[in-house]
Amino acid sequence: MAQAKRERRAARKAAREREARRRARSRRLRSVAVWAVAVSGVLAGGAFLVRSSAAGVSYAGDLREGGTLEELTLPSLEDRGPIDYGDLSDRPLVINFFASWCPACIAEMPGFEQVHRRLGDRVQFLGVSQSDTRSASLDLAHETGITYPTGYDANGAFFRAAGGSGMPTTLFVMPGGRIVDVYVGAIDPGTLESLIAANFGIVV
Repeated sequence: MAQAKRERRAARKAAREREARRRARSRRLRSVAVWAVAVSGVLAGGAFLVRSSAAGVSYAGDLREGGTLEELTLPSLEDRGPIDYGDLSDRPLVINFFASWCPACIAEMPGFEQVHRRLGDRVQFLGVSQSDTRSASLDLAHETGITYPTGYDANGAFFRAAGGSGMPTTLFVMPGGRIVDVYVGAIDPGTLESLIAANFGIVV
């Protein structure tokens, strides 16, 4: 009788152990499946990026050329509260990344202001200081005379997500968020006007 009880207890223990192992395997397989789906989405070219940082920068969407900027929030360079893409998305948008350590940025920014003034409210401009100190970028904005909104990407997180490979970089975004062009390098006023005409159909 005692022997039979011991055997039943051992059998129940073995059954519990098998069930625990089965559940652990199931959890591992689910984790692998989720990871595989995420990776396959990236490899298929349909990456959907979402990132937040302690610096107050957040964004969502496929931020490459041809993708769509779904959301963007940046601290304003002048520390006057956040800049929200939702407030800019009803018009074509030119996003220009700049920094005080970038000579080409310094050279092109007055030209961006000239074109901005010529276009009025037909095209929205957004300057984004990236990987720079706030004070140095703020001084640069004042020195170059830009009056359009400026955001602060302290660690360059948004710049990298947008595929930035050199400075300056300029994004051309259609109303609603579709990124129609990513231009790397300095842009003079005439070239900027041509790019706006080609990408947005708007002539200065």
